[in-house]
Parts: sequence; structure tokens; C-alpha cells
Amino acid sequence: MTFLAGCVLVPACSTTNADDVPSCTNGVRDGDEIGTDCGGACTTRCTGAGCTANEECSSGKCESGTCAAPAGKPCGVGVSVECNDGEPCELDKDCVSGFCDAAKCARPPEGSHSDGKKNAGETGVDCGGSVKATQPCPDGEGCVDSSDCVGTCLDGVCGPPGPTDGKKNNGETDVDCGGPNAPKCPNGKACEANDDCVDLYCAASTKICTAPRNDDGVQNGSETDVDCGGTSGKKCAEGLNCLVDGDCNGACNYAKKCVDMPSCKPRFGGDTCGGGDLGNGFAETHETGAGTVAGHESCCRTLLVPGYADPARPGRQVYLDKYEITAGRVRAWIEWLTATYGGQPNMRAYVMANTPPIWNASWNMFLATGFATDSQSLPNNPNPYPPYGPTIAPPWIAPVGVNGQFGSVLFTYIHGHNTFHSTGAYGLTTFWYPADVMMTPNGGLARANGVDSNGNALVAKNELDKKAMSAITHVALQAFCHWDGGQLATDEVLDYVTDSAPTLGNAAGCGRAPTNRCAPFGAVNPAGTFAPNINATSDSGGSAPLNYNYPYYANGAGGNETHEGVNRIAPPGRMIGDKVRVNAADEPWMDVHGNLHEQVLDMTGATFTGNFGLKYRGIGYSSARALQNGSGENRLRFAEYKAAYSGGRCMRFK
Repeated sequence: MTFLAGCVLVPACSTTNADDVPSCTNGVRDGDEIGTDCGGACTTRCTGAGCTANEECSSGKCESGTCAAPAGKPCGVGVSVECNDGEPCELDKDCVSGFCDAAKCARPPEGSHSDGKKNAGETGVDCGGSVKATQPCPDGEGCVDSSDCVGTCLDGVCGPPGPTDGKKNNGETDVDCGGPNAPKCPNGKACEANDDCVDLYCAASTKICTAPRNDDGVQNGSETDVDCGGTSGKKCAEGLNCLVDGDCNGACNYAKKCVDMPSCKPRFGGDTCGGGDLGNGFAETHETGAGTVAGHESCCRTLLVPGYADPARPGRQVYLDKYEITAGRVRAWIEWLTATYGGQPNMRAYVMANTPPIWNASWNMFLATGFATDSQSLPNNPNPYPPYGPTIAPPWIAPVGVNGQFGSVLFTYIHGHNTFHSTGAYGLTTFWYPADVMMTPNGGLARANGVDSNGNALVAKNELDKKAMSAITHVALQAFCHWDGGQLATDEVLDYVTDSAPTLGNAAGCGRAPTNRCAPFGAVNPAGTFAPNINATSDSGGSAPLNYNYPYYANGAGGNETHEGVNRIAPPGRMIGDKVRVNAADEPWMDVHGNLHEQVLDMTGATFTGNFGLKYRGIGYSSARALQNGSGENRLRFAEYKAAYSGGRCMRFK
């Protein structure tokens, strides 16, 4: 054994000053000790600590799993009263002041809670214990219980704060909720922003999560716009924000804006109607009651027909769509049918479940049940016959699937139908199909992309979707308009807005003196102007120039895109001179006189005659009304009629 001068080796003696080297046997509270030579890094446990044996405790007594107070201890831990200043103590917790200094309770010295040491009743460095109310300990510091910590106390050490610790911490706006690190708060809890709340509404005046209402004038909760959409119980009007169709009175379009008619969800053919093609060097515009204004508009815009009452809908206001139906709108219908009916565009199933007021069950055979062949035995000959082809006896079988519905497949022969897109055919169909479908069942070439006036290539599908829909049967138009919230326009409403004579019937013409509401027929565009007149050809009952040509195809002399003639059909509204209005200040209907021949329901007052009709003028070759089309058999009245120079518009009742 080694002895040092002036020092006897007993437990209370140290080779150095006790303040310099902490020791668990030096009779001094130092280091991280909780009491004199106990707690912290010392194995000996202080009064009040948990224990399993007597030798674990500084008092030598373990009673009921807790280190008991030393014999004769007058106050503090293990005794019923706390120690006042000046009374003897073992631990900081013995003292009312929370500070045991030199074995006596005292007031902590000034600055002791910011001196970088664990003292003055603290459980960690400058935190917890005597200052836990204002300086709780962070993760990793010492503690007695969770009240010492920002988070929770586990085995004498503070753990990280979390969203289940029963405290408002870690950026929370209320206890265990709100802020970036905890779940959203239920109603009644404190918040800073809408995102703190389950219902996404933090009332600005109270900063309390509040149940949103659909009449509070604020976009909150799951609402997609102010007081509508989501689970608010109110649908959003046209033009308001949305996420899904269910947010809107109608549907949610490509730009996440509500549209009243579901067919106007897409971009192309949905809101591309009006005057001008940028790629052709003309500004986009549309017509109003006050004149021409900038920008295209919704292709589903519908206008009140002033002074007109539909005999079949007494008491209802009558609206007529401003524009002809676009190919893009029909595509939206096909996409909806496909999504609704298990991946197949089942027109027939839709009509059987949602039969329009004007409908004949015999028409169902002309409606597709899917994309593929779907062959039907037809009541009328779909083949050319003398002098245009040999006589073919029935049965007449044709596919009515969507892949042929809007292409070259005919369900009754129509002279000059222009639905083929083979070399030299200059076809006029506007519904885009992929190349394999153009080949089978349509017997044609892939659609050409075309170019703009600067030679830039254009996307065929987008350009076609903008155009007025052609090569669609009367019955498909009626089914489409019913799905879109209306019905196919009648001959009587069109004759009313154009002030055409009832005797006009299906003959070429539009309007009459003295009103002369229809745009003039046969006029040539003045030099340097764009499309002020109607778009029509000699099929329309007289000589007329071609007034629309876009996009551009290599189908002139020496060109190889002679299967395309669709550049002659305009997107609705491009012909800014082809407008009809009842009163001088009214917003006009567009392309009523020209562009496509208008397919209609043939009415006599409130009674549907059972036939369809073809009104006014449009694009085409040969003749829209000659021979079997408009005389003799008068095939244009058949439900299954379609031609690439014909289309339609819807009317509505409100």
C-alpha cells in the first residue's frame, strides 16, 4: 500500500481537491451526482430512487423497492415535509428552494440556471427540476419524470419530443397535433393555419380548428372553391376550381375548372371555339353581343332563345348551343362511356339505362356496344347501288362498333358521304383514330399531321378534336346530347332563330326577307381578312368559294396527302361572319348557315315525326341532298344517316 504525505487513505480522503476530480466516495456532491456520492454516474442510489437491495442505497435501506431516508433525516425526500432554507439536506429535491448547497438548503445563486452546469435543483444542464416550468430539458438531458423534459422521461433521460407525449411541443399548435411534425388537430384545438386542422379550417379570428360550413364565405375544409366542392354538400358552378367531376354541377375539366357540360372537359374541342388560329397568323377571338373580343371560349356555351317556347317542353326556357359539336366533345363522351362500362364505349347500354325523351328502341341497333366489330343486320342498304355500284341483295351486315362509327363505315348509303381517307379521296371525317383503326375497319391511311402557316408540324389528333364533329349518325348525336344534358336541336328551333320559312324543310337555304338573319352565301373573303363569311361549297345549292383551309396538307399538285380534305372543315366559331341572332344586340350563334349541314330532329309542334332532317348549307363534294339523299328515298331522314359534311348542335331546357 502506498501512503502520501499528509493524507490517510480513508473514503473521505482524496489525492486531489474534491472540486477538481468528481468521485463517488469523496463525501462531496460533485460531477453529475444527484446527492452526495449517489445518483448520476455513481452506482449508489439516492434516497427516493428505485432499488432491489439495501446495499444499492446510500442510506443502506431499500424498502418497498425504494431507497429509504437515512435514520434521523428531518425533512426532504422520504420524509413528509420539505426542507426550508438552512435545514440539512441530501438532495436538491429535499429543499423547498430546489437547491441543496454544502448539505444545507439555500436559495440558488443568481445565474445558476445559465451557467452551463447541472446544479441548483436542475435535472439536466440548466434545465428541468427547479426550472422545468420555463426551461424543460431537451433530448439527452437528465430527468426525474416527464415534467422535466420537452419530450418524455425514460430511465432518467429525456427522449425526443413526439406527437404522443401529451405535450404541446416540436412545432405543434396544440397538444400532440398541428404543425409540421404531428397529425392535424380536431375541431376545438389551437391552430395557426388551415393545414393544422383535420377539416382544413383554422378560424382566423380565434385560431381554433373549426368545422367548415358551406355558407361561411371561406374556402375551407375539403372545399375546392369558396363554399363548394369536396364534401361540402354544394357543387361548384362553371369556372370555379375543382379536383374531380363530383366537385361540380357538371364536370371538372383539364384545367381543374368546373364546366357545366361534361363534354367540355378536354382542352381541344372543349374551350377552343371562336375566331382565329394562331398557327395561321390570326388572333384567337370570340363573338359577344357587343362585338368581337379576345380569346377562344367554351365550345359548350349555350344561349337563351329569346321569345321561343318549345311546344314539347311548356314552361321551360329554351337554350340553343352557340357552337356545333366538336370532335373533342364526342371523344370525351366515348372516354366516359369506356370508363363507365368496363373498358368498352357501350352507347347502347347507356341509352337503355338513360333513354332520351325522344327515342325509338329500333335505333338501338345503330349504337356501338364496344370498340370492335359489333356486326348488325341493317334495314337499309349501306352499299353504293346503280349507277354507283352493283345491286347487292340483303342481308346487309355492317359493324357498328366505335372503331367504325365515325369513320368510313356506312349504315345506309349516302351519296357523296366523303368518309374515306384513301389516296385521292380527300376525306372529311374529323374524329381521330389511330393508324391501325384507320386501316381496319375504315380502309384508310393514317391521319396526316399537317402544318401551320410557318411549316411547323401540328398534332393531328389535337387539330381534329378542335373541328366540328362530322360523320356521326343522327341517333348518336341524339344520344350524345342527352348525355350532355340536352337533346339534338330541332328543325323548328333552328328555323326560328334564322327566321327561315317552315316550307324550307331539308332544302338548301337559310333565312328570308326582310330579316335576312343568316350570313350571306357565296361571298368571297376580302383581301387580308379572315373568314368573315360562311364556310360552304357547291354541295350547298349554289356556287361558293372555299372560305376555310387549315391546317395545311401536302395534298395539292404533287402532294402525297390526298387522303386529307378535312382542312376544309372549320373548328366552330372560326367563320366570324357566319353568325345568327334574333335581336341586334344578342350574342350570336355561330356557323348555323355553313361549315357543316345541321342534323336535326324533325318536329311538328310538340310531335316528333319519327324522322330526322338536314338544314342549311356546309362543306362537301357531289351533293348533300341529291338523288337518294334528299329526294326519292330521302335517306337523310333515316336514323342511321351520316355523312362527313354533316354535324349538329344540342339544345337545352331550363
